[in-house]
Amino acid sequence: MIRNSNTISSFCTKNKKYLNKRTMQSAALSVAMVLLISGAVVCAPSERKVTTNVDIQPASTAGVFSAVSAMDASAGTGLVSASADVSVVAATSDQVKFDDDIYDEWSDKVMAKDINDYLYIREDADQTSEVIGKLRKNDIATLVDVFDGWYEIESGNAHGFVSAEHCITGIDAYEYALDVCDTYATTDVNGLRMRSEASEDSKIIKVVSKGTKLEVNDEAEEVEGWIAVTSGNKTGYVKADYVDVDMETGEAITLEEEAAAQKAAEEAAAKKAAEQAAMAEQAKIAAAEAAAAKQAVITSADDVTLLAAIIQIEAGSECYDGQVAVGAVVMNRVLSGSYTNNIEGVIFQKGQFATSRMSSVISKGPKASCIQAAQDAMAGADPTGGRTHFRRAGSREGLIIGNHVFY
Repeated sequence: MIRNSNTISSFCTKNKKYLNKRTMQSAALSVAMVLLISGAVVCAPSERKVTTNVDIQPASTAGVFSAVSAMDASAGTGLVSASADVSVVAATSDQVKFDDDIYDEWSDKVMAKDINDYLYIREDADQTSEVIGKLRKNDIATLVDVFDGWYEIESGNAHGFVSAEHCITGIDAYEYALDVCDTYATTDVNGLRMRSEASEDSKIIKVVSKGTKLEVNDEAEEVEGWIAVTSGNKTGYVKADYVDVDMETGEAITLEEEAAAQKAAEEAAAKKAAEQAAMAEQAKIAAAEAAAAKQAVITSADDVTLLAAIIQIEAGSECYDGQVAVGAVVMNRVLSGSYTNNIEGVIFQKGQFATSRMSSVISKGPKASCIQAAQDAMAGADPTGGRTHFRRAGSREGLIIGNHVFY
């Protein structure tokens, strides 16, 4: 039984030309035949050595493997699993569909699998060892070495050990990344047209500039030469020749980095809250100043102007009798004893008249007809016959003058 062998990364560097899909298709058969002839195939730990020299797939799919050198001078190269059983790795039909570059790039990559948020990275290959970081769902790590049930990894600023049971490696990690990581197409030309269908004759729904990051729509129909993308709330197709497609992966985070990021987020949230509070206070002050300015305009107006202004707001487009009638309602309330005994108090009683535009109308000056109507109402003219309320005609029974009913 061989343990703690040469690292996979070293193996990949020295044997890169062999790590491709063509050699994987023949590797299993070659190794199996030689091992059968030499009697080296075992189902349990054994001291027998693999003495054949073959090309074989790096650690990835059928288990976790470390490249090792045989124990005698005539030996070639083989693989030993993390469980220490001698095993042969065969390429599946799904695995050989990728380009050689993918196999080379991902031969020593590790991802955490079947986790909710993250996998702990520990200082040593021991479950009780101190936690130094986290390998999150979309993070990619580089395999440094393989131990019994543990991987030594590097990712970002984290260098430590993760449980092999909860990890996936090699081309399996690549296929897993395709499922869990978002894929983006970045435009490398200016003015790239995004079309509604995968055709140059289809409608252009958006034109994007160079460097724009578009989310790839994996659920859309695949069309050769085109990439289905989403930008904002628009979904369409762009020519594959004009975009670079990449997965959005991450790196592991150390506990120190996580604490610093959390502190920065809390400080940013506190700063934002303070800014929002300051803005709210400024808005409150501005509103108070605006209200004071409006009130100053209103306070400076005489009774005729106030009455003319409310007549214009409530009945500016009415016939002259209708304007006088609105003024008469105000005067009838002033004289009734049931309301305040002045024009300003009646007009600004809460919920009675539409006063939001009063300062604006007063500043500009009420229309001449409304001023005349106010003067007539103050002089005693009353088309309503003493009524103290009005609404839009049709809303209830009463005396109709113009578009209002008085009651």
